[in-house]
Amino acid sequence: MVLDFVVNMVIVIMVVSLFNITRYILKIRKVMKMYKDNPNVQGIRIVNGKINIIEKNEDFTNSQVEPVKDIVNDSICGKELEKKDAYRVVKEGKEYFFCSWECRENFLKDSTI
Repeated sequence: MVLDFVVNMVIVIMVVSLFNITRYILKIRKVMKMYKDNPNVQGIRIVNGKINIIEKNEDFTNSQVEPVKDIVNDSICGKELEKKDAYRVVKEGKEYFFCSWECRENFLKDSTI
């Protein structure tokens, strides 16, 4: 009896899922047919169930802002790297950055810098 109930619930969930998938596929086809003659259409995007057309002249840089990267120079070899990836040493109140552990060790051995 419990097994029959579980099997029936799984079947109902599968039927509802199949219905929803079919409904969204038909919505996508309808939207694509509406815009089939528009040469600026690159594709579609679905956000929270809403279907939107992507056009060639849309500017996506506002929606995908890149974080500002802090670039530092290695005190030994002069290589540029991101601050978050650098090895750090504070010496006499000043912070120095290094691309590798070897550059850091060379800096610590050399006391003239």
